[in-house]
Amino acid sequence: MLSNKPTRFFLSCALVLPFALGGLIAFGAASSNLQQQDISPSVRDQAGAARVSEPLDYRSSQIIVTDPEGIAYNADVNALVRYPLDGDGPFPVVLYLHGRHVTCSYLGTEFLSTGECDLELPSVLGQPLNVVKSVDSYKGYDYMARNLAAHGYVVVSINANDVNDKDLAGDAGVQARSELILHHLDILREINRTGFYSKLDEPYLLASLRGKIDMGKVGLMGHSRGGQGVTHSLSVNQARGPTLEVGEVTPAGSAFNQPHNISAVFALAPTNFDIITAPNATFAVLLPYCDGDVSNLQGAFMYDESRNLEETTPSRKFQLVTMGANHNFYNTTWSGDDYSNNDSWCDSAAETSGRDSPIDQRRHGEFLMSSFFRLFLGNETQFSPYWSGMASLPADACPVGSANAGQRCDERVHLTIQTPKEQRLEIDNTGTATSLTNNQLGGANSTSDTDRFEFCSTRNESGTVNSTGCPSLRTWATSGQLYLESDNSESRFKTQLNDLDVTPYDSLTFRVGVPVKAAENNPLTTAPNMRAMLTDTFGQSTVVDVASYSNALYLPPGDPLNTEGAKTLLNMIRLPLASFQGVDFEHLATLELIHVGPTQLQLTDFQFQALAGELQLSDSDTGTPVVVTPNEGSGNTVNADSASGGGGSTTLPGLTALALCLLAFKRKRGAKGEPHNV
Repeated sequence: MLSNKPTRFFLSCALVLPFALGGLIAFGAASSNLQQQDISPSVRDQAGAARVSEPLDYRSSQIIVTDPEGIAYNADVNALVRYPLDGDGPFPVVLYLHGRHVTCSYLGTEFLSTGECDLELPSVLGQPLNVVKSVDSYKGYDYMARNLAAHGYVVVSINANDVNDKDLAGDAGVQARSELILHHLDILREINRTGFYSKLDEPYLLASLRGKIDMGKVGLMGHSRGGQGVTHSLSVNQARGPTLEVGEVTPAGSAFNQPHNISAVFALAPTNFDIITAPNATFAVLLPYCDGDVSNLQGAFMYDESRNLEETTPSRKFQLVTMGANHNFYNTTWSGDDYSNNDSWCDSAAETSGRDSPIDQRRHGEFLMSSFFRLFLGNETQFSPYWSGMASLPADACPVGSANAGQRCDERVHLTIQTPKEQRLEIDNTGTATSLTNNQLGGANSTSDTDRFEFCSTRNESGTVNSTGCPSLRTWATSGQLYLESDNSESRFKTQLNDLDVTPYDSLTFRVGVPVKAAENNPLTTAPNMRAMLTDTFGQSTVVDVASYSNALYLPPGDPLNTEGAKTLLNMIRLPLASFQGVDFEHLATLELIHVGPTQLQLTDFQFQALAGELQLSDSDTGTPVVVTPNEGSGNTVNADSASGGGGSTTLPGLTALALCLLAFKRKRGAKGEPHNV
């Protein structure tokens, strides 16, 4: 962590005179806030867990899946199901969809097929058919399914190998995957209604689930191309076509293929060929920093394009960056390391590697995916502090070594949150170059002592993404950004808030990324040292050390000239308004970012948010949203109402104490040559 001795020194003054002086600068809370956060409960806790079914493999009649370009082909309908054996339900549904992996193996060599694996041979002739085996990607998430089912969920992992075999044409199987997802949900709805489905090889295999499935609470998780498939399903679900089972057609609009209430979607390392969005559902996208397959982290585009949607069901959007993860290891069937470049961070063989082992990667993956569904489908609000940015990862979501040592690992996973418009107040989303002079509130933007202050965007006029559109060698984002650079001892960015009332909100948030630069372009060698200052219309100011509250100001690890190495991602900094004690939150005048020493930053999404505000959760089998206020922990939880108010009165003893503190600080600075704090 960067030095915060000046901040600590002023805090000693604050202990003598705690924010009692109007018109003077106060410093916020101490540097231990990250360590003082509550820790989220584990998703692996077996207290009260139900017995779980064996994995049941069902198979139904093939369906004909289609493509916008007129392509159609048969696809198997096959899935693995786990569900609770105890309790009457109804149980929410979570559906998993794997990505485009090989579908067959021959003597240990994997390859794509064009049909059933046991009906064809590879180019090597004369070998028995039984050496050709199916690669069952859909079984690779069972480590999560078991625990999720034990806590009251029906978990279905579907097989999309037939789509993988044929998705090189058209839209790369996006529509086909969506149709396959919705057909499996149709089957579950029919089983819930009648106890059987006549097209199954075993029609009564899931008869015990009759009346126990909560079809009003449906969540989808998709991996890789499956991530694009589950996201695309949101739009296909609202415009269902006919169901084309082989030998039978069910017309669109029938009771069998009505739209489903899909309220939570998790896209895991997704592709995003057409830059699609996730409307009217709580949405999370996970970006593995060391993804060697979708190395341009296309899921970041999903988040950026979804964060300001106009929605009939306003819902939260999340972006997760997992710093040590690759593409494959979230699926136990995908055993090979997809990251193959030489890199100081992402190469698992490098001495300075920051990679997670397969087991460690699944530790955080299970927590993130399962807690997401348990909160936003199951209303299990014990997980709301984490998903509100106010709790740390549990120990069993951390790498084994650090977990055993009791260390926190939040610098390994960066969480960004966008609340619905009703729960946030945008200062500036930096969508256009006008942000160089004005914010969205009509206030002026300005800088002092900067060498560069520019607008940048990665979007071309054609709508495609140009990763070099901003100063970084590669920026994986589609939002417009402000770029600030300074080699001075101190520089500032100021935005006018125009007597703004922020009492409905609990957090100041903005997104930052440090640019990746070649050695000859003067890259930073240490992480930026940033402080944030809020000033009210009475002249009262409070400064907060950003590093005390966020790990987002990091130098991108990896090699800058490696196209799959160091990369710039825009992560959220969250500063609790409660840390800005001493300012009047009903009358804010300015926000300033103060940079001590050299800085280079790409910035966007300045806003106040009610992160501890109401969550949109699913309610029973009606699908009606229910509003819930998150549990707030005793650590780094914030309530703007309790923190708002004026700066108090000025007294002679208080002035004397402050004068002594300031004099001592001046002498300390003169002796050591440290820069000004503000």
